[in-house]
Amino acid sequence: MRRVVPVMMALMLGGVAHAHLGNENDTEVRIYSDRMQVVTRASIPFAWRLLGDRAPVAADDAGKDRARPLLAAEAAGLFKMTAGGKELPLIKSDCQFEVERDVAFVLTYPRPTAWPVEVTARFFDSLTNLESGTVRVFDFKAARFNSDLDPLAEGVIHQGRPSLAFSLETNAPPEKVVADRIEAAGVQPRPEDSEGRRWFVVVPGVCAALLGIWLNRRRFRSRVREG
Repeated sequence: MRRVVPVMMALMLGGVAHAHLGNENDTEVRIYSDRMQVVTRASIPFAWRLLGDRAPVAADDAGKDRARPLLAAEAAGLFKMTAGGKELPLIKSDCQFEVERDVAFVLTYPRPTAWPVEVTARFFDSLTNLESGTVRVFDFKAARFNSDLDPLAEGVIHQGRPSLAFSLETNAPPEKVVADRIEAAGVQPRPEDSEGRRWFVVVPGVCAALLGIWLNRRRFRSRVREG
């Protein structure tokens, strides 16, 4: 009950015009030339739930000032990021209260050098199994603003499936790309096709050999008659 009261107060005092009203959450993974940034936007009740008994009673300016450093520390445990199966070290975690009364958690990691990268949300254990969120991945080397970009990967995450994996690797050999496309299309080579090609090569060779033997016999018989 002590944990629920601050969340209820945050809902009442924070206003009802939130972009996020419940525990829904939206995450952007931004790949830059020198770093990777994870930005998760959620509601004040979501943030206050992370703080538990440490959450301020009111979500006014004074309450936000007290909560900000606590939330910045909590942000470090929101995700597990791995690249090529190895966990990426966190460089920095931060928290910002935005104009629309969303809370933005900002995590900075080194730019991955191995693939795939897997994003795993750790916060669903504190939510109900009905809560969900979204993850979208953007390559910011292609454009400065995500409004100019289509996501490289996107998906819905929840307690039963808290992870999303993606890769920027594009150096697969051309023949592998073609093979993958054929396999994806469900096209398989037929055994009779290879058998047909084999007979196409063998039969003409046999015919040529028999013709040679027949011509040699005719020449031999002609010589015998002349002799």
